[in-house]
Amino acid sequence: MHLKNVYIKNIRQANEEDRLAIFVGSGVSKSSDTDYISLPSWNDLIDELKSELAITENLDYLKLAQLHYLEFGEQKYNKTLKKYFPEDIAPSSLHRTILKLNPHVIITTNWDCIIENAIEQEGHLYDTICTDNDLVKSTSHNKFIKIHGDFKNHNIVFKEDDYINYSRNFPLIENYIKSIFSTHTVLFLGYSYNDINLKHITKWIQSHSKSVPPMYLVSFLTDKSQESYLRNHGITTLVVDSENYSINDIKSLKGRSALTQSFLTSIINDDSAAFTHDDQEVISFFYDRLKHLKQQNSVSHNQIKRAITNCGLLYDTDGLGVFELFKSNGTLTTDYSETIRIIHEKFLNILIPLERSSPEEKEEFYRKNPKFNDIFFILSLANIKGVALPDEHHLGKTRYFVNYKIDSSESLELKDREHISFSKCECESNDFVKLLSSESYESYRDGEYELAFKKNSEIILACKRHRIYSVLLIALFNKNSILWKLKHSLFSDQESKFEKEFEVDLQDEFFKFPRAEIKKNQVLYDFLSLNSVHQKAYECSKKILELTNTVKMIRAGGVSFNNNADEPASTHTNLLMFALKNHIMIDHYAPYNAVMRDFVKISILRQSVKNIVKLNQYEIYSAIQFYSSKELKSELSTFFKRKDSTQPYLEISDEHTQWIISTILPKFTDLLIQDRSLRNNYETGFENCVRILALIDLSETIISKVISEFSRLIYSPSTTIGIYEAINDFLAHQHSLFNRDIDTDILIAVLNTLIDKITFKKAHAWDHHAILRGSISNLYGYIQVAKGKYTDVERIRRLLSELKTYPPEEQRNFSRSLLYSVFNISNSTVKNMIKRFILRIISKQNSKEINNWEFELWSIAAGFKDFKLDSIMKFNSYLEEFRDGRIFSSQLYTLKELTKHLIDNKKINELEDVDKELQHLIDCYERRPNRSLI
Repeated sequence: MHLKNVYIKNIRQANEEDRLAIFVGSGVSKSSDTDYISLPSWNDLIDELKSELAITENLDYLKLAQLHYLEFGEQKYNKTLKKYFPEDIAPSSLHRTILKLNPHVIITTNWDCIIENAIEQEGHLYDTICTDNDLVKSTSHNKFIKIHGDFKNHNIVFKEDDYINYSRNFPLIENYIKSIFSTHTVLFLGYSYNDINLKHITKWIQSHSKSVPPMYLVSFLTDKSQESYLRNHGITTLVVDSENYSINDIKSLKGRSALTQSFLTSIINDDSAAFTHDDQEVISFFYDRLKHLKQQNSVSHNQIKRAITNCGLLYDTDGLGVFELFKSNGTLTTDYSETIRIIHEKFLNILIPLERSSPEEKEEFYRKNPKFNDIFFILSLANIKGVALPDEHHLGKTRYFVNYKIDSSESLELKDREHISFSKCECESNDFVKLLSSESYESYRDGEYELAFKKNSEIILACKRHRIYSVLLIALFNKNSILWKLKHSLFSDQESKFEKEFEVDLQDEFFKFPRAEIKKNQVLYDFLSLNSVHQKAYECSKKILELTNTVKMIRAGGVSFNNNADEPASTHTNLLMFALKNHIMIDHYAPYNAVMRDFVKISILRQSVKNIVKLNQYEIYSAIQFYSSKELKSELSTFFKRKDSTQPYLEISDEHTQWIISTILPKFTDLLIQDRSLRNNYETGFENCVRILALIDLSETIISKVISEFSRLIYSPSTTIGIYEAINDFLAHQHSLFNRDIDTDILIAVLNTLIDKITFKKAHAWDHHAILRGSISNLYGYIQVAKGKYTDVERIRRLLSELKTYPPEEQRNFSRSLLYSVFNISNSTVKNMIKRFILRIISKQNSKEINNWEFELWSIAAGFKDFKLDSIMKFNSYLEEFRDGRIFSSQLYTLKELTKHLIDNKKINELEDVDKELQHLIDCYERRPNRSLI
């Protein structure tokens, strides 16, 4: 790297680390000269003093000023000098550029007010320091220090006494400047080699500090002797010429000001590599901008684009991106920089011949250029498969330099799968921090929040100690996530233990980072603060609306073109893996979950005009992880029925289906069986997994495996209504969508599991509720459709024996649900056993409770009892308590359904009057305001 660029890099780094001080000389003030106002040079001031003193010989400047003061007094002295410095002179663009650089400290020997005016006009946060008292009162981090005072404070430093008494008049400012020279890189602007102030500064440095950080002086002419003199005082001269800045006239004041401004702009824009044709510097430029991302396990597309700038991504059908570097005559963007784009062209000029070289030549190049390898490694962390090359003979197809650090999309999917399989990911890293991060994350996912908090606290300490800022930012975010679980989760028993732990103010902590780290980690902070997540949510909402309208248009016969159709899928994968691989505990933040759901919606919408909608593994994971069971059921409703030929099918590749069957479904089953606590989220995961499988055309072998998992879970104590309903829907959709023949032996085995659970007193309330409310009714229905016969006499005998111990009401309920369902699919022997049991219950009915009347009507409808006219009198007697309208029972609706069924199907017309009265009672109830059920 050229030596000048090393110096520029040092200045830039010092500024990024908040260690840059800029000394501003009179040359900078001269940049504000106009045709009407001109600030004086040193010679102008000296000539004025000599003229008033009538002195012709050359005297020391300080002595000359002292003589004028002694001869004419303070008032005349100040008036003579002040007339050259009007207060209303406007700042130049050079002043604004200095402030745009935003150095920690700006120091000037000038007396004018130009920089103060620029600070006020541009709204920069600098405290102006002219006296020691100003320094004491200063609260701003950034300071503008007028070390030679100004006219407003009547403390200008010019004459001999001022320099002699400086330590007494400005003791605090002097000590502060000493500290600046001891800790900051100093850049001198607007000083000539012969500037009297520069000479005094160098002497001051020499007398007050023996070891200082780098100091640089910007000059426009080469003078070896003067450069040696300054070097002896620790100041390196940077000769800024016109060759690299396209400025021809460097002799004029305007030309020198423009050169200085261009030089500062190159520091702000990090353009140093644009001024060389050295390939190593171009590679270093890219590496320096990306190297901080090596700390992460995964990198977002936005991080890459923000780090490099003037770039974009092209998306392919394989879900991987191609990195595009914008050239000077290319895409216009808000961050347009000519010099950055020149660097891009130079980088592409490295890639083009390298792409055409032999494998041996490439290998040799990679070996000699470790930074080049690191660049493509970092791109691989964002799943970027290459860098787009100029399109010479590949019209319509992107030609790109292949990222040799990345595997094929198939291999990447396989590697990613361990992160989305709802199982523990083993961390093989030797990096202590990464290992801790993985352990903390796994503890968090397992619900071991106290252990997760402990390990995360260790991460925070380690990151602060080693200054790993990106991982620190994630750990601070994760601390809040874990604390939320510990303190606010309904099922947490750790609230009192952690009540004194306070959540982190992420913004405050972030802005305590060094300036350079704030810049590098801005994209990560935007993600963790949910700013970019909300932005992505807005973009997804727009996309969903756009796709909805497009689908309507296409179905109406229109045509649509989308050149960026693959972007949502690629962005979805990138953001999902970015969070998972970096162990970001963002799962309970609603905006992030909503965005992940929106990506699934977009995929379904985008493909819905086709006959087949295919979900990739990342969409499958998001559907299982981020949807509630109810939400996913609604989302997938478009696949439930075959209305017409335009109705889409849901399809998942055989590989992904096998992954769900062999890994995810058994994992959820195991988790549910092992962890019976209410705080787990495994129930939703299991249900969503089953709802997806329900809509896929599965083979008999796979269905057998699925139902085997059902049987395992049903026999456990972990079943819920939601699980039963999901299983019920699975059976319904497999039959209605695919007419799938399921081996009745497998279905009967599940039924036997259910029966045994009741028989051996292992059934809990949810099991009873599911059986009695029909939440598993499709199990019997599928057996009946498949013409299966239930023949297990001994199992039914044990079941009936157990049910005999139940209260009469429960016996009636089980008779109407489980027993009647089994009755309809049984052989004659089992049917007779069930019939005898039900008839025994019927014969014992004496109560006038509504359940008895309901059961009697059902027994008539089911054919277990004949209708008798005296039943009508019983019903009339029963309805008496409801006729005055003061009370109502929801079971009247059930009685109405039964009487209607008996009239329509059994032709029992004698019940018509009862049916009408039931309808009347229901109508009266529904017309009542503020009705409630009793």
